[in-house]
Amino acid sequence: MYFFSLDAQGILGVVSARLFHHLPYYYARCSLAEDDGNIQFKSRRLHLGSLPAHFEGTYGPTNSKVDVESGSLEEFLTERYRYYTEAQDGSLRYAAIDHEPWPLYKADPTIETNTLFEANGFAYPETEPMHYYSPDVTTIASQNRRV
Repeated sequence: MYFFSLDAQGILGVVSARLFHHLPYYYARCSLAEDDGNIQFKSRRLHLGSLPAHFEGTYGPTNSKVDVESGSLEEFLTERYRYYTEAQDGSLRYAAIDHEPWPLYKADPTIETNTLFEANGFAYPETEPMHYYSPDVTTIASQNRRV
């Protein structure tokens, strides 16, 4: 897994993740609220020196749990046990990740605003994305190391 950007509200967490784990965290003002089983999420990037980014949407599960089969695309997308990132000196870094399998549900999000693609320098995808929802998984990452 490779992270292009991660927006978070806690300034100490953002600074720590950037300094000690070389992860591309950006300070943002975020809000999260539950409404009738759906999650309403808003984020506005405020990080000094970064391009502005704004996301606003509602999401949640649409039906029963997805049976994630071995070798399936869902397994490939969610069963990742290492992340990669790039340090300021250009070196490639990684950390091992431990977690239980993600409980997955199909999702039908409503996205009101999304400028994250532009902020990361990407064009919007030409195909419809796949959407999944997972209520909660605890993850543990090892120390970040140079490849």
